[in-house]
Amino acid sequence: MAEQNLFLDAAVGACCHSACSDCEWRLPDGGYRWDVLRATKPKWLPLYFKRDFNDERGCGIPRWAAALFPACVDDIADKTPVTRAQFSEALTSLEFQMPMGPRGNIAAGAELSDAAVDALWAYVADGADALAPAAMCARLQAMAEDPNGDGAIGEGPDSLVWKEFAMGLGAKPFEMIV
Repeated sequence: MAEQNLFLDAAVGACCHSACSDCEWRLPDGGYRWDVLRATKPKWLPLYFKRDFNDERGCGIPRWAAALFPACVDDIADKTPVTRAQFSEALTSLEFQMPMGPRGNIAAGAELSDAAVDALWAYVADGADALAPAAMCARLQAMAEDPNGDGAIGEGPDSLVWKEFAMGLGAKPFEMIV
């Protein structure tokens, strides 16, 4: 489910990402506003359905959102929920890509276990029989270290990293996986 690109704030413009001291995107605390973050390996679990910058930077559609809620990706107002069976089918159809974060390595082509799907469903569905797009996003945002943060554009936390995701599911994020 992790992604190599994280689409944040289209209003930032074409930043050169060189940490210039006089950058117009520099924040008063010394940090920066970013448009798109990129990593060499999947690092972030984006917590949005679609962010289209309508320019050369492209459009960010998380794999999980496209697999689970394709109608919502096309129309953010769509509230079509998925059942437990649809959730399992969509998640297991995603090609596995080893994310940054976990210790160890899982070979490409690994299949998602039923226990992993069950754990994620139990958390995101929170006892419901079906899962709406907004409910899934809200439950994932609740895993963030700062679940009340506004994110880059005021929609709540923009992403999770491995540690937040693992801890949100009650797993120990730095145990060796094999």
